[in-house]
Amino acid sequence: MRLKRLLLGALIGLCLLLMLVASLLLTHTGNQWLWGLAKQQVPGLAGTMVSGQLLSGWEFSELAYEQDSLAFRARQVSLDWQLGKVVDGRLWLRRLEAADIEVEIRDLAESPSEPEQETAALTSLTPPLNIELDDIRADRVSISLPGQRIGWQSLQVAARWDDDGMVITGPQMSGLTIELEPTNEITPETGAANTADQQAMSLPEIVLPFPLKIEQLALTDSRLVQNGQPQALHRLALALEGEGSRVRIEQLALAHALADVSLSGDVTLTGDYPLNANLNATLHEPLLDGQLKGQNLVLTVSNSLADLAAELRLQGPVAAEASLKTRPLEPGLPLELRLGWQQLGWPLAEPQWTLTQGELSLTGALEDYRLALNTEAGGPGLPPVGIELAARGNLQQARIEPLTLVLPQGETHLTGDIGWTDGVRWQGELALNEVDPGAFAEGFEGRLNGRIDSRFELGGEQWQLEAAPEITGLLRNHPLALTGRFSLNQDLEGQVDNLVLTNGDNRLAVAGRIDQRWALKGSLNAPRLAVYAPGLFGDVQGNFEVSGLRDAPRVQANLVGSRAGFNDSEARQLALDADLTLGEAPAGELSVTAQRLTTGGLRFEDLDLAASGDQNAHRLTLTAQGEPLALDLALAGSLNEQGWRGRLQQAELNTPLDTWQVSEPVALAWRQPEGMFSAAAHCWRSNGAAVCLDELNAGGEGGRAGLDIRDFDLARLTPFLPEDFAWEAVLAGRVEASWQPGQAPRVNAQIGTTTGTFVSGDTRLGYERLQLQSQVLDNRLVSELAFDSEPLGRLRLNARVNGLDGARNLSGELTINDLRLDWLAPLLPEVARLQGSLAGDVRLAGTLAQPLMYGDITLAGGEVDTYADMVRVRDLTTRLTVQGNRASLNGRLRAGNGPLNIDGELDWSTLPVSGEIRLKGSELEVGYPGMGRIRVSPDLQITLGEQPRVRGEIFIPWARISVKELPESAVSKSADVVIVQPSGMVPETGPTLPLDIRVRVRLGEDVRLEAFGLNTRLAGQLRIVQPPGRIMRANGEIRLEEGRFKAYGQNLLIRDGSILFSGPLDQPNLRVEAIRNPSSMSDSSIVVGVRVSGSTTQPELEVFSEPGMPQAEQLSWLLRGRGLEGGDGSDGNALVQSMLLGAGVGKVGGLVTGVGEALGFQDVAVDTSGSGEDTAVNISAYVLPGLQIGYGVGVFSSIGELRLRYELLPRLYLQATSGLSQAIDLFYKFEF
Repeated sequence: MRLKRLLLGALIGLCLLLMLVASLLLTHTGNQWLWGLAKQQVPGLAGTMVSGQLLSGWEFSELAYEQDSLAFRARQVSLDWQLGKVVDGRLWLRRLEAADIEVEIRDLAESPSEPEQETAALTSLTPPLNIELDDIRADRVSISLPGQRIGWQSLQVAARWDDDGMVITGPQMSGLTIELEPTNEITPETGAANTADQQAMSLPEIVLPFPLKIEQLALTDSRLVQNGQPQALHRLALALEGEGSRVRIEQLALAHALADVSLSGDVTLTGDYPLNANLNATLHEPLLDGQLKGQNLVLTVSNSLADLAAELRLQGPVAAEASLKTRPLEPGLPLELRLGWQQLGWPLAEPQWTLTQGELSLTGALEDYRLALNTEAGGPGLPPVGIELAARGNLQQARIEPLTLVLPQGETHLTGDIGWTDGVRWQGELALNEVDPGAFAEGFEGRLNGRIDSRFELGGEQWQLEAAPEITGLLRNHPLALTGRFSLNQDLEGQVDNLVLTNGDNRLAVAGRIDQRWALKGSLNAPRLAVYAPGLFGDVQGNFEVSGLRDAPRVQANLVGSRAGFNDSEARQLALDADLTLGEAPAGELSVTAQRLTTGGLRFEDLDLAASGDQNAHRLTLTAQGEPLALDLALAGSLNEQGWRGRLQQAELNTPLDTWQVSEPVALAWRQPEGMFSAAAHCWRSNGAAVCLDELNAGGEGGRAGLDIRDFDLARLTPFLPEDFAWEAVLAGRVEASWQPGQAPRVNAQIGTTTGTFVSGDTRLGYERLQLQSQVLDNRLVSELAFDSEPLGRLRLNARVNGLDGARNLSGELTINDLRLDWLAPLLPEVARLQGSLAGDVRLAGTLAQPLMYGDITLAGGEVDTYADMVRVRDLTTRLTVQGNRASLNGRLRAGNGPLNIDGELDWSTLPVSGEIRLKGSELEVGYPGMGRIRVSPDLQITLGEQPRVRGEIFIPWARISVKELPESAVSKSADVVIVQPSGMVPETGPTLPLDIRVRVRLGEDVRLEAFGLNTRLAGQLRIVQPPGRIMRANGEIRLEEGRFKAYGQNLLIRDGSILFSGPLDQPNLRVEAIRNPSSMSDSSIVVGVRVSGSTTQPELEVFSEPGMPQAEQLSWLLRGRGLEGGDGSDGNALVQSMLLGAGVGKVGGLVTGVGEALGFQDVAVDTSGSGEDTAVNISAYVLPGLQIGYGVGVFSSIGELRLRYELLPRLYLQATSGLSQAIDLFYKFEF
């Protein structure tokens, strides 16, 4: 019984114990009691159990645990599981959530560690239960580690682990941030390990204890922060699986601001680690300022880690291919690297520097490698340069053997040794072989040979350079030599041993030493500066010396030259004297003088520039006499740490607008800390006129300026205006400007004249108002130009520009009311009279860069007369209709009695202006002074654009051309004349008109020419052609018809005459036959005359006859009209006298005509009449209109004859003759 009670009590106790345990484990109250007990027993554990029990899970709030090396806090943690599934062999965790987690792992002193014991590799691991994790979440997590901080916004993952392995599904994390503390620079250890003693590495075999698969891992909006610089990773996606020793990455993709990268491949972690991987990357804009945007990289890795092979292909801005073979596990890292490209350039978008057809190879091992490079380089201002490099070395040093640059002419070879184990050391030689420096600097052609030995050492901040050049050759066709030796170190201490440069007759020598004191001396003797540069000329000689302390060198120089200059600038008797002390307290004296200086249209005499003093007190003066500008300036000032302060003590400028002087000294200053320049208010005055400037302040923080123009009489402009034209008015105005950084400037300007008058000869045309107002305010420009005149009309221009720093939008109006053009005649060359009026109303739009206009401008009542009476234009009327950036033109005029119609279209939407202008007229009358008048009927089309063109025809129905003498403009210089400038350069003569001209010129039936004894009708046509940028050419024939030619004292008839054009317009060929009138010969069956052939510059003259006869006989028939046969000696004398007479009359005729006209006679002429013994010389002239007086004298007799002829009616003359006999005759002249 007792046993029964004991058993029953034990059973009851066991049941009570089980109930107690169950109540503790399976009820919320029991779990709370256990949780409280745990917090008491575990130091640092805290938190509140909100709900839950063992079978279903718990929920905690403010959960925390802290110890010396770890602190953990979470605002909320909840666990939802099904513990009852354990009996089914399954551990099922449905949900584990945690939020606002903070973890801190502290850096504690490391305790002595026990020796590691080798553990056996775990090759297989199977869970005792199937573990299922449906949903694990961790939001707003922060983990602090020594030197770094890790955190994320959200993490969600699910996993399953059973007999088939572990599968992790959907790991998704967003907002991951890793912050690293700034790290100290790691100083690399000097020296290098001896890889020859290293052993080959062996790879451990890695076996996964269970199959592993990761599905859809996604990481978004992550960033890494190091040294305050964030690096953002927008997205990372990963999918991989592994079993045993094999791991396969199905996808690894990441999106970064720099690039998008994707990776796939597999590796077996046993043996030599066989692997196969492919990487593809596309670069984005941030790299190299966007130049690598779109660059694609494809990398393929194969074989194994013990025998690795890789290929890289670059496509996009950089195109290249590379291959690598290496054995990373072997000592010395054997490798074979090759990189090839078709063309590499920099900058990438628009390359200026290029490497073409290149290959770079690196073979061997780290302790014995060979480097080879073969390519061709090019760049701005540089010719193509072939580069060939051969080098070998190890991790401590390398030998260049050699580096060859193959130039268009010549080569350079660089050989030497370079080491870097203990600093940097170099010793080598640069050899030049027939190098042409002109390939790098235009105008410096030559051939250089020689060598430069060099040595360089760098250790820390200490360096030493030594060089010894020995170069000879030619430079600009003059011998060149450079010899000597120099050395220099980091303290700029060194030695110069007889460094001598000679080039032709020029010689520069420098020698001396630099240590604590300077001791350099040099001499320059350059009698031919033209050796050094095209356009440079002159000579200079002198000596210079550098002495004194190293920190305060004293430079003394004395240079002189009889002449020196560049291109069109030249100085005569130039001298420079300098004695300067440099350093922290510079001081000294400088003087530059020249007896004459010409540059840019300016000419100065006795130029003198002098500067002296130190930074505390210095002075500069500049004086020069010249045209059109002379000046006398004096400036004094001082310099300190705050800046420069000075005074413009004297300033006088002699200009074409009179002499201008500063009324009083002007204070000037430059304040260094603010970077501000200031000038006191002052005035430039000249005979009552003044230009006054306000106080000027200008610098990086902005500034303000202003000026007044006062009482400027425009009569000062008279020397620049046409003759007999004057402008009577007084100009005045005010201009103000201010500006601030980051803001548009402000400008206010108002310039105008008083009531004024334009004076042209006896004509005075006044105006009441001429004013310009402009204002720039709030990034907007507003301008108004106003002109009011009672006799001349009115003009208004209002223009506005908005957005000066951006779009620059234009708006405004142009109004012209009956603006007369009379006053413009003196301003136009050769225009004697100008009439007409302009009217228009135009609206402005568009932008300042591309203005648009809308409206009409008309010209009415236009008339033009020229001084030389070249053309008289009447009834000129035109209309220009403007529509945006296009316009149409319509107009008409009369020249003489001929009308001309003008029409066309213009387009300036893009520059240059394009369009077409058409000219069509009929018998326009034009003339040329002293040469006659012609009537022209043009039909031309003028096309504007990139290449202006002229097409069409010019018909000349009528012309009367009479040339008595050539104008000076028609006489060109001889072909053997060469104009040489002072610089020695011969200017090239280019085409005058950059036009494409193809025009036909056709002559009518009434075109006549009278010139130098030739009187003929012209007929035929020419085709005028001028290719762009070429000289004008002509093709065609001008025939001489019904013509006469006065030569040898005879009026010869032109039987056949042509002027042939087939080349330059001024180089035609002649083909003329002129015969003596058969009616004036004793035998009319004989033909005798002159044949002219060849070019106009070198014509060939030949006397001919039909039938043929001796030359003496031909001359007799030509000059006397009969032959020599049957004559006596007097015939020969008569022949000679006739020849001399013909030549003499031809030579002096023009001179006598000029003298007679100078005495008041008109149409003075000298000619011959008669033939043989009756030959006479006659001179005639008009003393009054219609009254002609003439005198003739026989060549072979002394009897003179005086004639007086009066024109009663056209073709009816009354003539009185007094000589051997007297007579009064009545003549009637007619032609048939």
